[in-house]
Amino acid sequence: MVQVMNHLLLMLSLTNNKGGVKTPTTKETTMNGMYQRDSNEAFTNAKAKGLDKPQDYMYMYSKDNMDFFKNINFRNYISFNQ
Repeated sequence: MVQVMNHLLLMLSLTNNKGGVKTPTTKETTMNGMYQRDSNEAFTNAKAKGLDKPQDYMYMYSKDNMDFFKNINFRNYISFNQ
């Protein structure tokens, strides 16, 4: 029973006020070196470094101080230094 309660408390702590799951934003919570950062910051950075059609891309993840974006139509990836 204690394990179930701890699991429920963990799940509640990982949800935002709209019922969605919060995305970890620290490099300590990585998988194969990948992590999520604030997508608005990633897009602002990418636009400053040459992303000319941000509406055609979605932020996917960051790794090794690079932000990776996937084209919504063609599925190819592009990346920018942070």
